[in-house]
Amino acid sequence: MTKITNARMSNFFTNAFYNSKFQNSVFVIKASGDLIEDDNALDSLIRNIKKLTHHGIKIVLVYGGGKATDKALTERGIAIKKENGRRITDAQTIEVMKQVICGTLSLKIFSAMAKHRVEGYNLNAIPSDWMDIVLRPKKPIDYGFVGDIKLARERAVKRLFKVTNFIAVPCLAPTNDGQLCNINADTIATELAICMEAHKLMFLSNVDGVLIDGKTVFMITDAEIPNLIEQGIVTDGMRVKMENCLRALHEGVKRIHLINGLREDALEKEIFEAVGPGTMLITEEEKVKYLNEVEVQKAIGS
Repeated sequence: MTKITNARMSNFFTNAFYNSKFQNSVFVIKASGDLIEDDNALDSLIRNIKKLTHHGIKIVLVYGGGKATDKALTERGIAIKKENGRRITDAQTIEVMKQVICGTLSLKIFSAMAKHRVEGYNLNAIPSDWMDIVLRPKKPIDYGFVGDIKLARERAVKRLFKVTNFIAVPCLAPTNDGQLCNINADTIATELAICMEAHKLMFLSNVDGVLIDGKTVFMITDAEIPNLIEQGIVTDGMRVKMENCLRALHEGVKRIHLINGLREDALEKEIFEAVGPGTMLITEEEKVKYLNEVEVQKAIGS
């Protein structure tokens, strides 16, 4: 066989492998506001999402906009209020978030989708039938218009997936009485992944994954997470993320990935390379399946 024929055969078997592996799977991707604001990172993300949907993967993209909101608040002379790292969202702040996240950032996603001819829906808020949302209690700390998720509904999301493979939503959602409120984007992504029993839950940010002794850890199992927390190896925001990830793994999410979305084609490399970038969180049982898949992928690519 010629080199061209070998390459075509390899591509054929690679496509067949991924189609059988991921057809009709659900991926929930959380992208930080840094990625949405960065034209190159957003371009790469949407381009990669298009490729995934062509493999029959159904994707929910959840995005935040913390830095963009802080910048807009500062420009308007509105105080930025946070408690324990969480934003206190008063009436002025929620109005700015609507303009920045539902307006400016949402339109950037619309533009990127149009540029790459990506079919799908970019919604300006979480649909009311996806989740039951209540405002957080006013005591001991009044967080203002910050919501807590009481229930996430798989059926409502699946209904929209009957007509598309891609849905983008921001970190804003209405309560049952119609009040739009701010919800942590990580929390939204986690709850959606759990209710959908997603094959993958992916957190894209500006860091390479979980760092231990200054190096990015490739894989962490559910059995290892409690020790990392107890020993103080993961702290603050990463500790909260690890706790949420542990719960998601035990609730049926198969694999969780923490990767640097500012790196070009980071999402594509995570999915289509035998060993992707960043950190993967996985159950001990799923780890065995993963290692077998790596061997198959290496054989196909050789």
